[in-house]
Amino acid sequence: MKDMRLKDLKQEAMRKTVWTSLILVLILSCNSDSEDIIPNVRFTATINLDDPEYSGRIIFIVKRDGLNPRVGVNGVAVYRFSNLEYYAFDLMCTHEHETSGYFFVEQMEKDDFTLKCPECGSEFRINNEYGSVMKGPAAWPLKKYKTSVSGNYLRIWN
Repeated sequence: MKDMRLKDLKQEAMRKTVWTSLILVLILSCNSDSEDIIPNVRFTATINLDDPEYSGRIIFIVKRDGLNPRVGVNGVAVYRFSNLEYYAFDLMCTHEHETSGYFFVEQMEKDDFTLKCPECGSEFRINNEYGSVMKGPAAWPLKKYKTSVSGNYLRIWN
């Protein structure tokens, strides 16, 4: 009777070890996503939409400055969907570049909805809420930030 109880305890311990190992392997083998590729920078930026740099524009870039010392990793691209809805995406390319350093997407032409990485050639569309990859090798969309509008001010944050 005592041997049977000991045997049952050993089997239970073995099952727990197998399940724990399986869960650990699954967690460690998951692919990273764009959240892992782009550093998570906490910030809140307030943009005056009456500023001539942003007023009436459908697309504009917000860089770090005295009023907004932290805006994404090195700035954000903003698309005005409507007067009350804006999409904001980090300017950092989501492709894992082989050389060191970050690579930032650029607007191809003024008022173009496509941003391009000069290093890898990846292209992203920002006229939708996803920052979708249009052309690789990047596999992940641009990192999106939250936005809200109050009066003539656009707030962007992470």
